[in-house]
Amino acid sequence: MPALPAALLALLLHVHLCRPAPVNGSKWSYIGPDGEKVWPKKYPFCGGVFQSPIDFHNDILHYDSALLPVELEGYNVSSEVKFLLTNNGHSVKMNLSSAMRIRNFSFQYSAAQLHLHWGNRNKQEGSEHTISGRHFAAELHIVHYNSEQYVDLKSAVDKPNGLAVLAILMEEGDFNPSFEKIFSHFQHVKYKGQEAIVPGFNVRDLLPERLDDYYRYEGSLTTPPCYPSVLWTVFRKPVEVSVGQLLALETTLYCTESDDPSPLKMVDNFRRVQEFDERMVSVSFQQDPAPGEGSPGMFVSRALGTKYPPPRFSSGLSISSTCNCHCSDNTWDLLTS
Repeated sequence: MPALPAALLALLLHVHLCRPAPVNGSKWSYIGPDGEKVWPKKYPFCGGVFQSPIDFHNDILHYDSALLPVELEGYNVSSEVKFLLTNNGHSVKMNLSSAMRIRNFSFQYSAAQLHLHWGNRNKQEGSEHTISGRHFAAELHIVHYNSEQYVDLKSAVDKPNGLAVLAILMEEGDFNPSFEKIFSHFQHVKYKGQEAIVPGFNVRDLLPERLDDYYRYEGSLTTPPCYPSVLWTVFRKPVEVSVGQLLALETTLYCTESDDPSPLKMVDNFRRVQEFDERMVSVSFQQDPAPGEGSPGMFVSRALGTKYPPPRFSSGLSISSTCNCHCSDNTWDLLTS
């Protein structure tokens, strides 16, 4: 699939950036008075085109024989390197080393951070992307910035070709020792603003075994300000984590600070699936569909082009998630705080 035309993305970004920027302390959440329905009022791109996440279904999938396996560099990090794990009020986020890179993309992308999205203990449907309408228990995002063109994540986040995100779907299954290297620190970051040090480890082990089996499309950040600057690679096969590990994710963390008189559990922190307009998703596989997908034979030969609709902003977004998080945060918190 061709890259999002730079001129179109630049126009979209110009429309947004000419508007007054939200001040520090702007609120956003997943439900309530600052929930998804009103995101476009403060962050116009959230009501625009090229938004994420999406549902992967037969009608929008095109096999692309030019898609290569994702290549990782520097992902096996020494334990002498220390990652900073933070509760930022919307998710739990871990900073990563810029020496971690992904290859076989149009540009070199360096890692900046990872974070998670999940549901709740009563309904473990917390992934942002879905396959034929099916949610998974949780979703991990490993965020990279275009280090060929930009000096860091913050300078790349609102630029054409600025970001590339690897998305890993998660489902209930066997205990996962690699995820436990992060999850075991949750007790130290229960409340907003708390931090913990995580020794380096092989981050590759958080990903599925096969790195040649994925969906790819042009989309956006899934949190405000929703810039359409992300090249998404969503691996088709989920990774497993245990019931106990999912329970720790769904019950340990709070959106609020430790001294807040009305503590709020951090649950259901995922954005609803967005309209996909006239875009197409490129896929790297032709084999039989994974569970939750449609019947075989859904793919055509390599997509030769993608039709992009004109810029527009929509209103009246419906809400499907039930996150209790309702915190005052800087626009950049999920990515850069």
